[in-house]
Amino acid sequence: MTEPQRRSRLGLWLGVATALMCALAGGAVWTVLALRTGRDALWFAFVCAIVIAWALRANGFSGTRIGAGLAALFTALAWAYAQCLLAIGDVAQALGLPLRDTLLRIGADFALAVVRGRISPWQTATCVVAMIVAAWLVLRETTPSPPKT
Repeated sequence: MTEPQRRSRLGLWLGVATALMCALAGGAVWTVLALRTGRDALWFAFVCAIVIAWALRANGFSGTRIGAGLAALFTALAWAYAQCLLAIGDVAQALGLPLRDTLLRIGADFALAVVRGRISPWQTATCVVAMIVAAWLVLRETTPSPPKT
């Protein structure tokens, strides 16, 4: 029987930072996909969930409740970030301005109001299911590999 590996505190913090960056990058890629295709690209929530869960599992959070909570939280963050960027994109398209200028002109309050107006129950349900998938992927126990002969 092998002894479990110790997880360093620095390694765990790097795992959290990596998963956070995956969530933000996933939200940005999701936005580009949605803006280019003209569709919501809700399926990308599951891609984000899988990548975030993989990042957390690879960095020592495999089989832990904290890791599952972080996976669900970061999946929701990717979804919320994408929705905010898409709302800004909608306003930018309507005004004919670049995204960066639009964000500076409309402010966070108006952007959040547009986000609340564009979120449907279907989008919310998809996000919740993706959060559950991410948490489940992190909670799964690692199966031991067969001994090498």
